Amino acid sequence: MGYVDAHTHVVFKETITNEIINLIRSEWHVPLEMLLISIKEFVRILDDAEIDYIGIMAYPSRKIGIAKEDYALRVINAVREYADRFAVIGGVEANELTVEETKYWLDKQYEAGISAIKIHPPHMWLKPNAYRPEEGGLKQLELVYQFAEDHGLPVYIHTGTSAYSKARNKYGDPIFVDDVAVDFPRLTILMSHVGRPNWIPTAFQLVRIRRNIYAELSSIPPKRLLEYIPRLTEISDKSVYGSDYPWPGVYDIKANLKEFLNIQIPREDLIKIASDNPKKILKPLSRTR
Repeated sequence: MGYVDAHTHVVFKETITNEIINLIRSEWHVPLEMLLISIKEFVRILDDAEIDYIGIMAYPSRKIGIAKEDYALRVINAVREYADRFAVIGGVEANELTVEETKYWLDKQYEAGISAIKIHPPHMWLKPNAYRPEEGGLKQLELVYQFAEDHGLPVYIHTGTSAYSKARNKYGDPIFVDDVAVDFPRLTILMSHVGRPNWIPTAFQLVRIRRNIYAELSSIPPKRLLEYIPRLTEISDKSVYGSDYPWPGVYDIKANLKEFLNIQIPREDLIKIASDNPKKILKPLSRTR
């Protein structure tokens, strides 16, 4: 049995761009050599860590300086030889595109093989429920959720703060995700970071009461996870492990997983969170449609 790391920001020497290099130097503070590893070399690291596959974030954010909608295609093309080891999470910046452009990029990314869609409100400067009439009626965002629901793609929604200098953290409140869960009942929502650190009680309650919202635990240091979420076992059926590797503080994808597997909750809950649940929700590129 292997594990799944459902949330990483892995960049390979085959996929790195000048935009990403500039972002790393100005904001990320991760040694560049960590990101200049080949895909083949990284697969060996996954083997050693007993990780079956990982989710790679490849969503756009023009405000932050992250590559645009074609970056997901670049990543997919690069890792296709190892399609069973990677799930690529794409996305569109709905408040920067027309309706037609939104449709085009969703179709293009889906045809290429994305496994999920990412919405990052603090980086994109929009509320997750900005499609609602009372929140501005952004049709493009409604299209994203409709597309994901119709095509069986889970949607990651960042909740909680972001340390990026241009992030707008007012958009990180998980309460706005509640509308999405209600309006798109067939949509599987992965609530990234569970609102940490400011809004964990809100996020925890939403996971408990909304059938289609799951807790995605990345960026919380495993050794502090039970401080943040002391009642984690109550939502172990609806929680998914992620590391946020190689974000500062997460420099070893194997060590982070090992630390998680050593937290003091029943082994069966650990297996649900780090293997069973993510394998049900997030499929690698090799999935059969």
